[in-house]
Amino acid sequence: MIGGGLLLPAGLAGQGISVAAKVGTTGIGADVIVALAPKLALKGGVGFTLIDAQLDFDCDDAGGDCTTYDVEPPPIFLTGSLDIRLAGPVRVMAGLLYRSDDTRFSGDLDGPSEIGDVIFAGPGRIEGALTTPEIAPFLGVGFGRLGGEGFSIYLDLGLAYAGDAGVEMSGSGPIASEPGFDAELDKERRRILDEIDSYYRFWPIVNLGFRIPL
Repeated sequence: MIGGGLLLPAGLAGQGISVAAKVGTTGIGADVIVALAPKLALKGGVGFTLIDAQLDFDCDDAGGDCTTYDVEPPPIFLTGSLDIRLAGPVRVMAGLLYRSDDTRFSGDLDGPSEIGDVIFAGPGRIEGALTTPEIAPFLGVGFGRLGGEGFSIYLDLGLAYAGDAGVEMSGSGPIASEPGFDAELDKERRRILDEIDSYYRFWPIVNLGFRIPL
């Protein structure tokens, strides 16, 4: 398009620039795509997380008596990848995922609560974070055109390796001053780490995008 080309630097105007709206596990956001060749493209994007969740930890074998926490995922994700088209609409991609913060969780305790192996009577609040490095490499496959004229829809499926997971926890309120609380909170922390360590080090990337050429 002539109008779009005039607004771009001369070195990029002939490369095939597109923008895309996307939604997925890296939030709601947008990608900028530079088609370097018919089968090669660079893609960079940003996503904003708008949805919180709840997770249960330390459940008994029957699935009850869980400790429930409100969970806040990282608020901002940045991605950058090199995409290579293999055949038809199928692509392979490799890149980096950046998370602006750790996944944080918190829970209010209104009455007798089991922390670790002990039931504590006082009210209080538990806060913590599931920690991994900010930057993680990822590999994946994609479906759909990233270049050419006309609109297109694409799907990206990938998996980022974030490395070893960690858990941080702290307590506040009357419950935190009860005898033995710190030791039992550390037991709770280690139990949560045992539950998440095998999968939290991996972060799924599933994004659906609508591409608009400039």
